Amino acid sequence: MKRKYFSALLMGALTIASVSTFTSCKDYDDDIDNLQNQIKDLASADQLQQKVTELQGLITTNSTNIKDVQEAVKKAQAAAETAQTTATQKATLEDLKKLLAEGDYASKEYVNKADGIIEAALKALETGKVDPLVEAVKEAQAAADAAKTTADKAIEEAGNAGAALEKAQAAATAAQEAKDALAELQNSIGGGYSETTTVKDAITSIDVLLKADKTGLEGLDTRLKVIEDALKSGDDTTGLATRLNNIESALKNIIGQFSTMVTDVQLFNIAQPNYTGFNRTLNFVQAAEQANVFPAEANVADKQLKFEKGKYYAGEDSLLIRVSPVDAELTPGSISLLNSQGKELDDIIDVKEVHRYKELLYGNTRAGGVNSGLWVVKFKAKDLGDNFKAAAETEVYGQPRSILYAVAVKNTYNTTDKAEDASTRRVTSEYGIDLNTTPADPAWDFKVNERSVSWIHNRYVQTESIEQTDQITGWSAKNYAQELTWLDNNKPATKAILEGDDQNAVDRLGHTTGNWNDGVDNRQGYAILAVEKGQPITIDFGNTERQGIKGFYVTLDEKFAQESAPSELNAWNSYTYENVGYKNQPAKLFEGSKGTITIKDMNNVKGDVIGFRVHAVNYDGTLTDPDGRSFYVAVGDVKTTKNLGNSDLTWNETNNKFESTVVLPADFSSYDFDGYYTWQIAAADESGNTPNWNDFTVKYYAADGSEVPSLNNTVKSVKFILNNPMEFIDGATYNVTTTLTKSISTATAKVCTVNASFTKKMPTDAPTFNYREGFTENPEYIIPAGGTYSVLASGNKGGTFDLRNILIINNNTQWNGVDLFDEANAGVFTFNVAGGTYTNGNLDKAEATGWRYIMAVNNSGEQNLVDNSTERTIKANYNYFNISKRKENGSWITGNYLVPSTSSKKIVYCSWMKTFELDVNKTGMKWSDANKVTWKANPDPRGTKLLFSKLAVKVKDINLLPVKTGVNGSTMDTFFASNALAVVPGKYGEIWTTSTDGNQINPYFSAEIDATGITLKQISQTAIPSGVTGGKIKFTVKDCFGNVKPISLDFQIKSNGVDPARKH
Repeated sequence: MKRKYFSALLMGALTIASVSTFTSCKDYDDDIDNLQNQIKDLASADQLQQKVTELQGLITTNSTNIKDVQEAVKKAQAAAETAQTTATQKATLEDLKKLLAEGDYASKEYVNKADGIIEAALKALETGKVDPLVEAVKEAQAAADAAKTTADKAIEEAGNAGAALEKAQAAATAAQEAKDALAELQNSIGGGYSETTTVKDAITSIDVLLKADKTGLEGLDTRLKVIEDALKSGDDTTGLATRLNNIESALKNIIGQFSTMVTDVQLFNIAQPNYTGFNRTLNFVQAAEQANVFPAEANVADKQLKFEKGKYYAGEDSLLIRVSPVDAELTPGSISLLNSQGKELDDIIDVKEVHRYKELLYGNTRAGGVNSGLWVVKFKAKDLGDNFKAAAETEVYGQPRSILYAVAVKNTYNTTDKAEDASTRRVTSEYGIDLNTTPADPAWDFKVNERSVSWIHNRYVQTESIEQTDQITGWSAKNYAQELTWLDNNKPATKAILEGDDQNAVDRLGHTTGNWNDGVDNRQGYAILAVEKGQPITIDFGNTERQGIKGFYVTLDEKFAQESAPSELNAWNSYTYENVGYKNQPAKLFEGSKGTITIKDMNNVKGDVIGFRVHAVNYDGTLTDPDGRSFYVAVGDVKTTKNLGNSDLTWNETNNKFESTVVLPADFSSYDFDGYYTWQIAAADESGNTPNWNDFTVKYYAADGSEVPSLNNTVKSVKFILNNPMEFIDGATYNVTTTLTKSISTATAKVCTVNASFTKKMPTDAPTFNYREGFTENPEYIIPAGGTYSVLASGNKGGTFDLRNILIINNNTQWNGVDLFDEANAGVFTFNVAGGTYTNGNLDKAEATGWRYIMAVNNSGEQNLVDNSTERTIKANYNYFNISKRKENGSWITGNYLVPSTSSKKIVYCSWMKTFELDVNKTGMKWSDANKVTWKANPDPRGTKLLFSKLAVKVKDINLLPVKTGVNGSTMDTFFASNALAVVPGKYGEIWTTSTDGNQINPYFSAEIDATGITLKQISQTAIPSGVTGGKIKFTVKDCFGNVKPISLDFQIKSNGVDPARKH
């Protein structure tokens, strides 16, 4: 027994740890996290938290006992006799440890491994990490196996020795039980838990509690006590596993309960204007009953309501509250009204029902919805006499003042178990509710399928086929039907009296015979209400603070069934209804303000008009109307739904519209309809916009493909077209809907809802382009700004280039009917060149714009893009004008849509200087004939001028240049004269001379340059070597774009009879 207790205690520690702190199944991590977060968020609930803390203390106490056992195991050999004897559990465990520690066969390793598993279990309790515990169990298993082997060997060695054998057998039994317990632990942890500890089962159990209609809060004390009893029970080890299972089960239950406990309640803060129908005043109507039975005839309805003189009706009213957490569940028994002195109103006001508020809040209110934490609490007054008055108001300084109340939720735990303390355990709202009572006003209006009866047709003057119903004389008197009205609608009675001093009702008060406009309840001119066969027709009087009815029933409007009488009434009676009085069958009496009737079958009649009459009784037993109020419905077949599917809308370049690529099949031949509603977009798109009905068009086609002007039953297919494409998001799908209708008398019945969708598919096509015949990417000459090639005093010129000079688009043909070279279509096809523009120090793209596809090349400062060498890429976009709506950088934009061309070509920006060169050997104008200078002993200080007019030059591509002005001369002087070239100072100035090999500065002649030529001046007047016969003239020129070209010209030196210097 002792050894069993030791193993079981290990098992218990692990089991509690597994339930409380960790899972071994990864799949449930998120679920557990969510539950832990819920519990953490709810930990501020003082009273339940107090009890949970108490429970945790009990668990901690047991954990401490386990730890004490661990310490005792370590000290067992040295301090067994001094172990504490006051705790039976501990004494038992110490005996076990002492037994294990005695003898050679009691493996110290096994004891240490047992220590390890206890330590791991304790850490698992603290940290929730199971892996060390799993490993500890495995190691303990190995040690237990060794202990068992040792014990078995000891038995064998003991032979028949009594004491030794007994100890050996006891040790073997202990080792075997330890092995069994550890194996069970290993299976529980490593195998994903047993049925009693599986995390999945725990989550399922909690989920059920979260979704339960009733919270079972009243049973919380019982569930907590189960755990207390288990932990406080004696040390009967045979029941330990059962108690642990009970603990685990109760913990699961409490976790679920804890997560749905109300921790906060507030009166909902209703902003103005208030569309909710709720406020913070509980206003209970009251009515003194008059003696009456409703209906008066017992066979009219399935039961009767009895009213007794002297009795009072006490009404109901509701509050809208908000609770936290949103998943909390409320019950009528958990709610009360509480004043600031802690007094409840249970003796005079009941909580009749509670339900979640699932309506959509709108206006200036904050949004609500399913599990929004909003609840409607309906209160019922039991006593509206003196007790109510005393609870509603008090006197302050001689003036009446309203007493304010809070909503109290009774779902916290009472720790004292005393009845007098139970009433003090509450979560309360703010104190803002006041009480009131008012006399009930008589009801009259009601709604039918959400439409006020005041706007639904009746036969006040005549039937739909013009049989008069208000004529009491003449030929139409045979169709006359009485329509009674109270003389004063504010003073209804229990029965109609039509004559004498007590008269209270009259036929058609205020009505002129035959007049369609006057008379109380004259609804002749309003439309008949369209309803569907087999669908409920809801009649709702509603309940305001001061008005309401006790009950009502519905019959056929028999006395007004005058069309081809009695054929119409016979037809009505041949149909079958639910909850309607007809053919001597009693109607259903609805107690309260709301009920439904149904037209179940019409014997295959395709639509008919049927009249119903509603008879109702007020709270006090008076009739809402002397003979009831009628309304007429047009009955059609049950509305169906037809789904057409999706249509891709692609761009049609011919008509510049997005339209269905393929028509949608849409066969309407089987539907009986004569009209349809305007097609509408069903919902707002991602941008929050809902396109209007006129932003798209629907076209209809017959079987032969011919267009049908409107939707009718000959239509076999439809097509959608976008009229305003910028109202629709690029690539988005829009659901559209219409409803087929059928006119039945003055009503419009809905036959079928037609649903479809379309997707805006953006175009992907763009024209291609290529070089014209004879043109390549290099060179392409740029026209300088202003059309002249003159060099600027500082900086470089930009230029332009007409891409149409070198490119053809779409093989020089129209593209989808558009002439892309026509100036009227400028901007439809736009070119750009990467790295083509220099703006603010950064290379960007040059975009061809304007009427002629002109591309700007903007040089800035000394930057030169027209460098005769850099290869750039021409790309192009086809521009679809005003068809796009898309999101860029977080904002919605509308406008043009660019589709890149699949073509791209290379281009090199070139200057005319690219093929500019000196023609020094030109026939008849050789430079060698004009480049001579004579060295003299007495030189001319003016020097010798070599004329540029004698220096021939040429531009090889002169015929390719778009503008030739200024660069079409044949001698150097013309280029300087037009300023097409300018000298650029170099390392040695504007111009310098060198030796013939160019390796050194010429010491004999210097040079000067102007627009007409070069002047060479003799430097040395001493001897000149005989071997010096010439030299080179060097200078650099640039063009208007900033391209530079070094010039090197030979010159000849002649001797004028002076002996050249001797060689030394």
